[in-house]
Amino acid sequence: MKLELPLLGLLAMRRMSGYEIKKWLDSEGQFLGLDRHPSQIYRELNRMQVDGLIEFDVENGRGGGPDAKVYRLTAAGGGRLRRRIGSAYDPPKRFQAPEFTCRLLFTSMLDAPRALALVRQELEFRVGQVARNRGRDRGVPAGLEPGVDAGRLRFVGEELHRHGMAAVDTWIDWLRRMEAAMGADGWEDAS
Repeated sequence: MKLELPLLGLLAMRRMSGYEIKKWLDSEGQFLGLDRHPSQIYRELNRMQVDGLIEFDVENGRGGGPDAKVYRLTAAGGGRLRRRIGSAYDPPKRFQAPEFTCRLLFTSMLDAPRALALVRQELEFRVGQVARNRGRDRGVPAGLEPGVDAGRLRFVGEELHRHGMAAVDTWIDWLRRMEAAMGADGWEDAS
């Protein structure tokens, strides 16, 4: 996933320095599947500034530390973010992908109906994905190379499958809970 969406979303929340962005990505961002090296963050911030999506002010000695560039969205950056969260969502094959989790977070703060639609789309896709794949043949293929232990291959393959089924089932349960909570009265006022 490109870093632009999370950076636009973070700066739509509040003004932040590059250091604060990196701290956020290291803590909250890990739950969204975002792990970026500081050089990637600063390179993207520079590109976004050149493209007119963000601006910065230099704040002297914030909290007793060194001077810091503190970034904020421009009108163009806000427009880009709104277009991005309003664009069509194509669920990736892998569930819990950063494209969904990041998009949900930033869509929820700006467009509650669109966030609910996003959850419903993801839920429908995952339920269909499970229906298509749950009962498929997972047997060990014929013609294994010499030295391959079919029993261990079968055992570990089945354990990985069970783990994957449990994980996707948990994801679907979470999506259903989110759909119920987001569809409830007062979603816009949730805190």
